[in-house]
Amino acid sequence: MFWNRDKKIRVELTAPITIAQANCKDLQTPSSLTPVIKTIDKDFALKLLIGIALFLQTALFVDGYLELAAYFEQFGISTSELELTNPAILAAGYIHWFTMVMSWVDDMPIVGPFLQWFPFGTVALAYVYTLANHEAKGQSFFVKGLMGSLALFVIFILPTIGIRHGVDRGRHDVHEAAGIEVVNGLSQVHTVVTKEGESITGYLVAVDTKSAFLLANQTVYKIDNRTNRVMRKVLLKAKPKKAL
Repeated sequence: MFWNRDKKIRVELTAPITIAQANCKDLQTPSSLTPVIKTIDKDFALKLLIGIALFLQTALFVDGYLELAAYFEQFGISTSELELTNPAILAAGYIHWFTMVMSWVDDMPIVGPFLQWFPFGTVALAYVYTLANHEAKGQSFFVKGLMGSLALFVIFILPTIGIRHGVDRGRHDVHEAAGIEVVNGLSQVHTVVTKEGESITGYLVAVDTKSAFLLANQTVYKIDNRTNRVMRKVLLKAKPKKAL
């Protein structure tokens, strides 16, 4: 029958129902989150430090090789004639940079001492800025950069301790063995008797396992170490002044 049919009624609430109880406590607000502290990535810091060290070593190597090539060229000697080892090239680059940095004090008495810190401070500040987060204070950057530049400067001058000790020990032994006063330093004069019986005395420019280069009377002699035969003579002359 039609009066037995089920009729469904849908009721929609237009406002939320709030149920209040006497013992109901206030809803707890979520506690504030603990701030996350950014730490330095140690692996990245180590890789960056190794990269800087390799870059500085490469710079010293290139500078040392170019310095030696330009020096020997003045005597008519090509670097292809010499057996230049990597330690010798690095030592030449280090001596060049050390002499240049230390000479700034004498060349520029006012700003020279500050210029000595400039390359070390630049590298240290760049390293600290790359690692530190940008939320750090500027004072922290300056302090860390200053400490880093001081450490780099100490590392830079540390090899001079060994050089100074070697010079002092050598002069002491020369004074004890030969009785020469070495307060003002030493000068060496080399003599080579060639295969032809000629005696050549002069300044030793360079030497390796194959040959030696001796400067005597404005002439550079290339002498074979095994046979003492003169392989080449280079006469040094001043270039004439170019006419304007």
